[in-house]
Amino acid sequence: MEITLLRIDSRLIHGQVVQGWLPTVSVKEIVVVSETAASSKLMSKMMRMSLPQEYSLRIFAAEDAAKYLKEGPAQKIMVLVEDLKSLFAMMDLGVSAKEVNIGNTKYEDGKKQYGQGVFLSEEEVSLIKQKARSTGISFVLRTLPTSLSTRLF
Repeated sequence: MEITLLRIDSRLIHGQVVQGWLPTVSVKEIVVVSETAASSKLMSKMMRMSLPQEYSLRIFAAEDAAKYLKEGPAQKIMVLVEDLKSLFAMMDLGVSAKEVNIGNTKYEDGKKQYGQGVFLSEEEVSLIKQKARSTGISFVLRTLPTSLSTRLF
């Protein structure tokens, strides 16, 4: 399975994804990685309603997503991950991509702002640096395909 876009976005499926990213990537399937959404029928239905019908949608917790991404059909997909914890769990299980797009993370006390809508703790920055060094994956900040891409690490 080829991951065309691997994006961290705590909002998951929303206007920027549907109107901004989907028209620019050649995918027919979106994989959402969220522990909360995977266990909520309501969230799953809301996300399905937010996507145009021509896109298939799969929603998994991190471990199940990793298994699907490693064993699934050979096609191009977009992966939306709710948080860094889920991303790192998938990476530890062998999921990889050339680049991780950090589009939006939740603000919490003690986190520093790195870009529009991107807030990271010192621990998260340290983990991102470690993953970038050990895997060669680029971590970039980019809100929309028309936005400048800023390499974080």
